[in-house]
Amino acid sequence: MTGDLNSLRAPSLQFHDVHGDNIELLCNKSRARRHESFCKGICFSNRPININERVYVKFVETNTSWSGVLRFGFTSVNPATLRGPDLPRYACPDLTNKPGNWAKALGERYTASNILLHFSVNRAGDVNYGVNGEEKGLFFSGVSTDQPVWAMLDIYGNTVGVEFSHANAGQYWGRSC
Repeated sequence: MTGDLNSLRAPSLQFHDVHGDNIELLCNKSRARRHESFCKGICFSNRPININERVYVKFVETNTSWSGVLRFGFTSVNPATLRGPDLPRYACPDLTNKPGNWAKALGERYTASNILLHFSVNRAGDVNYGVNGEEKGLFFSGVSTDQPVWAMLDIYGNTVGVEFSHANAGQYWGRSC
């Protein structure tokens, strides 16, 4: 089954109620926005991600006040077992140095509103990604897929707001939730 078919068959993604102190959830939890500082923006999907399921993330708000950009990846730590105030300031390296967490920073050249990022993990633990419908290839590897994994995002630096989306989101740039 291809990633797009897995994505279509899975329930829509929302953000988990557990998130960093500087995150507010909007639009029926489909949008996460960092409202202060440049850190404490860690958030998770509300459900585990299927193998080869594409996670679509639309950048809905960016700025140029900081440096750095979104960090993304996966965690095998069920977010329901965490408390938001206990989350560290950064996904990289604070969470990625702990077992069960894998993430990496997106290149700063993608710091712009209306970018549509997609990423997925395959059975071998390879995370592949693409931007605006163009496949970019292997982002990183080493994710343990023998247990459920949730999407993990760190809305960091110049990334201010993101939204879980879908493959055809480019048709709806002007719409808001």
